Amino acid sequence: MSRSFFVRTATVVVALPVFFVLIFILPYYNHLALNLCAVLITVAGARELQVLLSKRGIPAFPYIYFLAALIPAAAYLEVLGLVSPAWSLAVPASLVILVLLRSLRVRDQKDLGFLLQRISSSLLVIIYPALLLSFIVRLTAFRNARWVLLFFFSLNFANDIAAYLAGMFLGRGTRLNYAVSPNKSAVGFSAGVLASIGVALLYRAVLPDLLPISYGAAAGFGAAAGFFTIAGDLVESALKRSADVKDSGGIIPGRGGILDSIDSWLLTAPMFYFVFLWISR
Repeated sequence: MSRSFFVRTATVVVALPVFFVLIFILPYYNHLALNLCAVLITVAGARELQVLLSKRGIPAFPYIYFLAALIPAAAYLEVLGLVSPAWSLAVPASLVILVLLRSLRVRDQKDLGFLLQRISSSLLVIIYPALLLSFIVRLTAFRNARWVLLFFFSLNFANDIAAYLAGMFLGRGTRLNYAVSPNKSAVGFSAGVLASIGVALLYRAVLPDLLPISYGAAAGFGAAAGFFTIAGDLVESALKRSADVKDSGGIIPGRGGILDSIDSWLLTAPMFYFVFLWISR
């Protein structure tokens, strides 16, 4: 086995107790500790994205990644009931307007040629991952938030681990040769989706009050979560390959950067939130 496998395993062993503490030991004020982590992760992930864009000569406006923190922060204020959903949505809208107004400060004619790139990259830095991560913050508003959060992360971790192990040990002959991630295999993809389905069925059986839907619907929910988990990883892989880098950063051993570690959450979180919103009606 490669050294990266053991490093990645050690990282998971360390991370799981941290998640347990954030979800079950520190649930105070609608999981304030977890939501503060979400804000910090948003800033770090947005900064990594801005660096990726700069490697392709697509600079965003300076320090724009700090503004991304306002989106999950507004979502948390919504969770606390201090602002309405409409007002929390006003934050990303205001940030988009701010970026567009910032473009009016261009005074030199030669800078106009780069303006479209700056606006586009700045909007991407603000919206991804901030807007998508804000739906994880909103999960803390549910009455049984601890179990909802555990379910969400269980779906993602099971998918990630199963896809990684199956791809490493069984997937060499089934590689999809997909441009954005050539090492992804059909075996890994299938194992990840099946793991998510298995987790959904397990929660349906053990915690029927948490997931009061049929087993067939639970399996479909798990399959959708599995697909979006893998798709989120592929989207971030596409961004990295476009920037011609292997990892978005090097802060997390065995994983790379912040974006490398949260990419599988980003597309899953909105779907997961709206499904639970429908279930809890």
